[in-house]
Amino acid sequence: MSAAVAGDQKALAQIVKENERLVYNTALRLLADPVEAECVLQETFLKVLQALPEFKAQSSLSTWIYRIATNYALMRLRGNKRRPQSLENAEGHVSQAAMESFNLSVGNNPLQAAMNDELRKAMEQAIADLPDKFRSVFVLKDIDGYSLKEIAKMLRMSLPAVKSNLHRARLFLRDRLAGFHQ
Repeated sequence: MSAAVAGDQKALAQIVKENERLVYNTALRLLADPVEAECVLQETFLKVLQALPEFKAQSSLSTWIYRIATNYALMRLRGNKRRPQSLENAEGHVSQAAMESFNLSVGNNPLQAAMNDELRKAMEQAIADLPDKFRSVFVLKDIDGYSLKEIAKMLRMSLPAVKSNLHRARLFLRDRLAGFHQ
């Protein structure tokens, strides 16, 4: 860490290498646009390199970088004025385990596969339609698997606010997807 602060190129490159996938995937999940995610990746590491001397180690370096990436992604979301977007290109949006479970549930039934595909698309659209403050908490908790305390720290929100936003996000999604209940 001290070598990176001193400007050691190898140490700086190591920080980028260790965290670039986390930053890119976070931005991609929140923005659902690979080009926008690349922009957030670049902006995040420019900020990290500029602010590294001020890093106080109150949290881990990766948590600090993640928070910077999340903030840049949320700023881009607000700047995009809610353009309709598809999450189809969001690599890593759904975990591999979830996809395997999904594929096992479909089996060889084409009708079930079509219905599940329709549900997936509706779910992706419903997530894209979530208000930004709800989407960020929902993605961090239910897709990325962070704890409520970690989310509160990353987003600089109170724990009750995180819980409230997560609850509202889930209610929003439940209402949007009510027609798919079997």
